[in-house]
Amino acid sequence: MSTDQPRPLVVSLQPGRHAICQCGQTGNAPFCDGTHKTVTADDGSTFSPTIEVVEGQPKNVAWCRCFTTGNTPWCDGSHTALWTGSGPDEGDA
Repeated sequence: MSTDQPRPLVVSLQPGRHAICQCGQTGNAPFCDGTHKTVTADDGSTFSPTIEVVEGQPKNVAWCRCFTTGNTPWCDGSHTALWTGSGPDEGDA
C-alpha cells in the first residue's frame, strides 16, 4: 500500500464547541475560519461548517481527507477503496 494515499486526519478534540470546515477553503484546516461566507459551490449552493460539541473528556475524531466518505466530514474507511477497489472495512479508519 502506498503511503501517499489520503488517510484520515486523526486528532483529539478538547471539550467545547468546534466548527469543522466544509467548503475546503479555510486557512485553519480542518477548522472553519469563516471563508465559506465568500464561497459558492458549482451548483450555486453555499456551505456551512459542521458543528461538533465535545463534552466531558477529550474525544478522538478522524476527518476524511479523501472526499469519498458517506459520513461527511468523518472518515468511514471509504479511502480503502481507492487502494483496493473494494469498500470500507470495519475498523480501518
